[in-house]
Amino acid sequence: MSLILIAQNLNKMEKNKQDSLAITEVLENRYFKGIYDGDIALLRTVYHDGTLLFGDVKGQPYAKTLEQYLDGVKNRQSPKESGKPFKGEILSIRIVNSIAIAEVKVKMYDFVYDEFLSFHKIDGQWFLVNKMISDTADHPFIENSSKALVVDTKVTVVAYMNVLPGFEKEIKEALTTMSTASRKETGCEQFVANVRNDSPQMIVIYEAYKNDEAFKLHKASPHAVAFFEFVKSKIANDKIEGVFLTEVDGSM
Repeated sequence: MSLILIAQNLNKMEKNKQDSLAITEVLENRYFKGIYDGDIALLRTVYHDGTLLFGDVKGQPYAKTLEQYLDGVKNRQSPKESGKPFKGEILSIRIVNSIAIAEVKVKMYDFVYDEFLSFHKIDGQWFLVNKMISDTADHPFIENSSKALVVDTKVTVVAYMNVLPGFEKEIKEALTTMSTASRKETGCEQFVANVRNDSPQMIVIYEAYKNDEAFKLHKASPHAVAFFEFVKSKIANDKIEGVFLTEVDGSM
């Protein structure tokens, strides 16, 4: 390899390193910070005019213009004000000349967003020109109980879902598979799926787990994740309602 070619490769590597650091600075000091603080002015320095945002949130299609997105940020409670945990994490950055793709993960409110962010270098600066997001938090399970779950305390929950007409057989077959797999979990004490006598479309599932950790492992298990995906568009509002129970004893 000639010295000229070696020098060219070294220059390219150094340029990519500098560009990667520049994009990292945009993400860490402006993108994540702007989202956390709800700082519209700071976020405008990240996006190029006309940027579009697409993806899904809670299993529903998501499509916004930049102005619609910024207006939503302006009128919502910021993650900082909410007091809930927030984390922005850069997973990877790939650069080819003046274009780049950054994969990031943002945890905010009750959402976990996996994002693919397209960047373009314009007049020496990197701007976000397209944003694709997908909410990967445990959905469609909704926790309605106001009581916080405690580690090492037994977790009992009754889950409800309303099956849309035409999907009864498919859902029941999927539930049979789900029930069998769930009862094999080490921390699962009971998992029984029922149909209400007065409402055949309504499924009622009684579940019991040794503790909160066992319940979390259940929700993250391959069979549970597969079931949550399978029921989308087959149950009302793509939603499974959950009511948590506490056994009545003399201390109440």
